[in-house]
Amino acid sequence: MMKKAKIIILAGQSNAVGVGHIKYLDRHFSAEKVEEFEKGYDNILMNYYSHDMKSNGFVKTTLNCAEKGKDTFGPEIGIADYLSEKHPDEKIFIVKCAVGGTNIFHDWLSPSNKGEYNKESFGFGDAESEFFRKGGWHFNELIKILEESISILENQGYEPEIRAFCWMQGESDALEIDTVEKYGERYENLLKDLNEVYGKYMENCRYIDAGISEIWQYYREINAYKEKHAKETPHSFYIDTIAQGLTTSKEPEPEVDIAHYDSDCTIKLGYLFAEKIEL
Repeated sequence: MMKKAKIIILAGQSNAVGVGHIKYLDRHFSAEKVEEFEKGYDNILMNYYSHDMKSNGFVKTTLNCAEKGKDTFGPEIGIADYLSEKHPDEKIFIVKCAVGGTNIFHDWLSPSNKGEYNKESFGFGDAESEFFRKGGWHFNELIKILEESISILENQGYEPEIRAFCWMQGESDALEIDTVEKYGERYENLLKDLNEVYGKYMENCRYIDAGISEIWQYYREINAYKEKHAKETPHSFYIDTIAQGLTTSKEPEPEVDIAHYDSDCTIKLGYLFAEKIEL
């Protein structure tokens, strides 16, 4: 009997990449917990592509898997910390694909949005399939790293299962009413297109969508769609990041980056995702 490999997808833009600053963690967590974050998790492995960082295979989930030359980390640390404690004897695999500033209007556009893309404005991935070449460039990057991850696990004798799709995105689309009005359709098509290809791996998948912070012009409209979709769609969940108290107002000093979650809230976002995952 083949071993199960439970996969968690973490995807989106900069708050999925993570702009939590390592240097502030000791303000919020004990020295022992920060050391645990730094050491990483032997049983929670991650294959990731984030800006100029690529793991090229599964490695321990640890700090500094966001951008080169920056002391930053993403919500994968909270996911790994929570799941490692809850499932200490089980290997779990995170596939992270995230780049800051990407939107669903162009970059994450999936092939079912027929007639909504063109080669010059959206770019094409280099996957062999004609189906994927029709998508936005970052949708194609997600496909590529998923293909790579599934292949690695199958070659190691695992039977892969995608158990969660964690989505932290929408900030870039909340800047213009035209992109807001298309957001729901494009998100639904993205999930549909993933299932068209990976359906046999996604039978037990949960779709967990995090709301965006209130600094964005049309955050109410984006979050209202996210919440409505979760209520109306089986196996779907909405994280109200505002109600949960996630802040962007404290770090770094002296010039606060109001677009990105503070270090403790980057960890908390990971915890909130992990609480919705059922393995």
